[in-house]
Amino acid sequence: MHVEKNVFDNIFYTVMNVSGKTKDNLKARADLKLYCKREGLQLFEDNGRVMKPPASYVLDKTKLQCFCKWITELRLPDGYSSNISRCVNLENLSFHGMKSHDCHIFMQRLLSIGLRELLPKAIWGAITELSLFFRGICSSILRACDLDILAKNIVETLYKLEKIFPPSFFNSTEHLPIHLAYEAKVGGPVQYRWMYPFERYMFVLKNMIRNKARPEGSICETYLIDEVSTFCSHYFEPNVSTKHNKAPRNNDEDIEVEERLSIFKQGRPFSPNGNPYYCTDEEYNAAHLYILLNCPEVGPYIE
Repeated sequence: MHVEKNVFDNIFYTVMNVSGKTKDNLKARADLKLYCKREGLQLFEDNGRVMKPPASYVLDKTKLQCFCKWITELRLPDGYSSNISRCVNLENLSFHGMKSHDCHIFMQRLLSIGLRELLPKAIWGAITELSLFFRGICSSILRACDLDILAKNIVETLYKLEKIFPPSFFNSTEHLPIHLAYEAKVGGPVQYRWMYPFERYMFVLKNMIRNKARPEGSICETYLIDEVSTFCSHYFEPNVSTKHNKAPRNNDEDIEVEERLSIFKQGRPFSPNGNPYYCTDEEYNAAHLYILLNCPEVGPYIE
């Protein structure tokens, strides 16, 4: 997971041209003249000033606005990822506060889709191949023949990236994906080896701290209280709400209510802290069409 995050950071911040994090800086452009000849990317002087020509793998301001706006309007299934739109700053056209799992979702699902119409086809294709590689080794079902194909393809993918990005882009992290297919063949599915469950549980333990002067003892006391309460909850009556029988976050339990269409009989808890929202004409028509197409009572009229 950390290799995936580091590879994503290098590609993402270089394409987004984030100051201080991009690998496409003045020193990287100066290396082009020494190690490889790329006339379209080399530095040149204009009236005594050193100029850096724009690269085809860097998004301009218009494309950055389009990409950031797409992320803010993105909607994903509940529980699939965190609210990635909170990481976008439309004023500065930048991203901040992205966690490891956000980078995981971005690398495998969103990056190739979001950059499809913003980058040249050759550059987009190389990034997409890298995204598919990480998606393949993170699969819950691994076959030896598929891992052999991934090990062969990642070499070609890195070769394509070497033809696109400057030499300073490639450090030890960028070459580690070559070994990930063999690691998956030896170690098995990555779901049993990565650190996401442990990092989530570390967050739970940190929230147990009540006395910051004695964090270890505070965690132990809170953990014991939680264990005792969990043990005692098994002896409560079934009608008593505990952590074992409480309603799920998305409660799909049917509520028998007469004189209603079947689509409106689903029990949904409403939060009193909601914000008013007024639908546009397009959203209203989409909701109206969804009700008509998914309500059994309307079926005879459609037929």
